[in-house]
Amino acid sequence: MRINIEKQPLPEIYKRNGKECYLDPVRQKLIYITPEETVRQRMISYLINELNVPSEAILVEERLSHYRVNSKRRADIIVHGRKDNVDYPVLIVECKAPEVYLDDKAHEQVFDYCDALGADYAMVCNGYEMFCYKYLEENNNYEELNVILKYQDMLEGKAEIKIREELPDRIPFEKIEEHLKYVFGQFPVDYYGEDISKETPMSIAKVAFNLQEALLDVRHKIPVGDYGIFKLIDDYGIRMLTYGNASGGQFFAPYRSFLIEYKGSTEFVSFAFSTYWKSEGKGTVKTCMSVAHDNEKETHHALQLVFDDNIQVLDDTVTFYHSGRIAVGNIGSGKIDELRMFVEEKYPKIIDGKRFNMGVLKNDHLWDIDQPDVIEVIVNCISYALIRDEYREYVKQRKSRK
Repeated sequence: MRINIEKQPLPEIYKRNGKECYLDPVRQKLIYITPEETVRQRMISYLINELNVPSEAILVEERLSHYRVNSKRRADIIVHGRKDNVDYPVLIVECKAPEVYLDDKAHEQVFDYCDALGADYAMVCNGYEMFCYKYLEENNNYEELNVILKYQDMLEGKAEIKIREELPDRIPFEKIEEHLKYVFGQFPVDYYGEDISKETPMSIAKVAFNLQEALLDVRHKIPVGDYGIFKLIDDYGIRMLTYGNASGGQFFAPYRSFLIEYKGSTEFVSFAFSTYWKSEGKGTVKTCMSVAHDNEKETHHALQLVFDDNIQVLDDTVTFYHSGRIAVGNIGSGKIDELRMFVEEKYPKIIDGKRFNMGVLKNDHLWDIDQPDVIEVIVNCISYALIRDEYREYVKQRKSRK
């Protein structure tokens, strides 16, 4: 929910070593001013002024180890209750800088803190947007609240759970073009903020829309099991995520996520659509499906499949190709021939001449993610993305040895 706390008062400002600091009213010490610290200080004021939290019940930047948790992490804000002369965590707040999207990773972070400390309430805020959750034992889950509760209501365990809306029916296949024309007509000529570019040819835009809707429809799931170079542990559904690519771009969107086992490691691979451009200028904005990979090291787009350049539509058949172009971090572009050697060794079925073939779909009906031919496209994209990351690691190690 959008709750703007910018009008909450900030502490007095002093200078130390030539830098401005807040005199934190809780920690009672000078804290250098940063965007995140400003959100934290406004959140403290909001807790005291709006939620009626006693200032003595608030701890800031508290180590989890103080609660006998084996961790070096700190929680931004912990609000205590008191029962039988014993303090206990009631609420944990995670504060982010205003430019940080409140994606699922931010939420999962505060849920981890709540699990570790036994707090029933969780909040995450970036200054203008705020979410509040309560842990429900009956379903072992944190449920979003419809309102931000006062301190006393939290102590009494109250909750007004936000009702989840049912998914609407999908646009019929024969109405997709009409729908896209209507949507494109609502935007200014130079607006490209949506998931599908107005400059993408309509035949390809319809393909992108059909596949995107299939990915977002959580009523259908890919069956768990062994899919060759990886095992699908769980079709995890939709996560709101922020990912970056090699050129420094940031993508915040609903991603369809799959929890997989790959080389003995549990990892996420996630799909989302966005517009894509390399430089300003007319005719450069295209539609892209990104396959994101996050492991223990980093999160990034392992594959960006630009539909305008790679998708082939012939009559009622769509072929999902990829050229093999690949960026390797700050090193630059990788070699397509080398990548092809990696793919030929590990997953040769997708090699199709100089291109890589992710699969073929009949273009005469709505696709669902659990249809065999759609599963094949998704599985091929995941497998290809994983191999591309193997190749990236190979190039990085080769460069480090020089």
